Amino acid sequence: MDSQHLRELLQQHLNNALPVEDLRALIDHLRENGHSEDLLSVIEEALESGTFTGQTDKSRKDQLFQDILRKTGKEEAVFTEEESSQPLIKRHTRIWKAAAAAMIILLAGTATYLIRKPAAHRGTIINQVAKADVLPGSNKAILTLTDGSHIELDSAARGTLTQQGAAAVMKLNNGQLAYQTSNRTGADVVYNTVSTPRGGQYQIVLPDGTKVWLNAASSLHFPTSFTGKERVVEVTGEAYFEVARKENQPFKVVTQEMEVKVLGTHFNVNAYADETASSTVLLEGKVMVFHRGKNVLMTPGQQALVKEDIRIVPHADIETLMAWKEGKFSYNNMGLETIMRQIARWYDVDIIFEDKIADSYSMEISRNVPLSKLLQFMEISGGVHFVINGRKVIVRK
Repeated sequence: MDSQHLRELLQQHLNNALPVEDLRALIDHLRENGHSEDLLSVIEEALESGTFTGQTDKSRKDQLFQDILRKTGKEEAVFTEEESSQPLIKRHTRIWKAAAAAMIILLAGTATYLIRKPAAHRGTIINQVAKADVLPGSNKAILTLTDGSHIELDSAARGTLTQQGAAAVMKLNNGQLAYQTSNRTGADVVYNTVSTPRGGQYQIVLPDGTKVWLNAASSLHFPTSFTGKERVVEVTGEAYFEVARKENQPFKVVTQEMEVKVLGTHFNVNAYADETASSTVLLEGKVMVFHRGKNVLMTPGQQALVKEDIRIVPHADIETLMAWKEGKFSYNNMGLETIMRQIARWYDVDIIFEDKIADSYSMEISRNVPLSKLLQFMEISGGVHFVINGRKVIVRK
C-alpha cells in the first residue's frame, strides 16, 4: 500500500465513507506495517496539518496507544504518560508516532477501535444482513397513568396529554414528557410510570424540574407532584438524573438493591436485573448510597457497586459509563457478554452464544448505526463472528 493509497483511505475514513472491506485492509496494514516509512510520512503530515483529530480525552488516548503497541507485539515501545514527556530515543519516538497514528486514524471516524491482536483467522464479515438489518433504538416509551391506562409517547401529539392530580401532563415540542403543577388545592397525589421497551429511550422533566434520561428496558415510577419531606422515585434499568436542588426536600431514588439520596446533583443509576451488580455513578455534587443498613457518601468521579456490599471505585471510567446518554456505545476493555447485553437492550434482539468467548474489547461508536455495522466493527478486531437471524444474534468464535 503506497502512501497515496493510504492517504486516500484515511480521508475516506474521516468522511465516514470507507467500505468495510477497505477498512479491514487499512487495519491489517496498520497491524503489519505499524512503523513503515509511508505511514509515518502520512501521519507526520496529518499531525502538522491538524487534519486527524479524535474526541477522546488525552488520558484515554494514551491508554489506547499503549494497548495498540502491546497487543500488536510492539511491547518494547510501551511507555507511561510521565515518560512521554521526557526525551525518547528516535526509534521509540517513531514507533510511538505510528501507534498514535493508528489510534488517531481510528478515533477520527464514527468508531474507535482497539486493535486487540493479529488474528490468524477472523470470522467472515457479515454480508447477508443488508437484506434484513436491525435498526437501532429510538425515542419511544409508554406512560402508564394512575388509572392503569396507557399513552404511547412516541406517537402522541405535542401539547397537553392529560391531567394527573395537580399536574398537567405535557409532551413538549422537543418530544420530552413534562409535568406542570398548578395551585389546585385538595388534589390527590397520584403516581405515573414511564417505561421504555428494549430499543427505546426517553427524557422526562419531573414536577420539581428534575431532568431524567431513561435508557432502554427501564422504568421510572414517580408522583405527579412532590409533597412531604422527600421526593421519592423508583427506577428499574438505567436512568441519569439532573436533580433540581431543594434544600428542605431531599431527592431519593429507590431500586431493588439500593437507595440513592441527594439534594441536587448529577448522577447515573444502573439497576438492570441481568447485570452482576447495581451501580451509581456520580458526576456532580454528593450522594449517599444505602444498602442493607449500610451507607456510603460519594464524591464526583466515583462509582458505587452494590451487590452483597457497597464497593467504591474511586476513579470511575465516566466516559464509558455515561456513553449511552451521549448516544454512543463505549467499551473500555469490556467483556463480550457485558457488551452483548447492552446490544440486546438497544436493538431489541436476543443473543445466543454458541461458543464461550473470553476476549475483551475496546471501541467507541454511535448508537445510531444499524446492528450489522456495529457487529462488523467488532468482527474486524478478530476472535468473534456474528450471524443475524431475524431478531436473534448468534455469537461464534
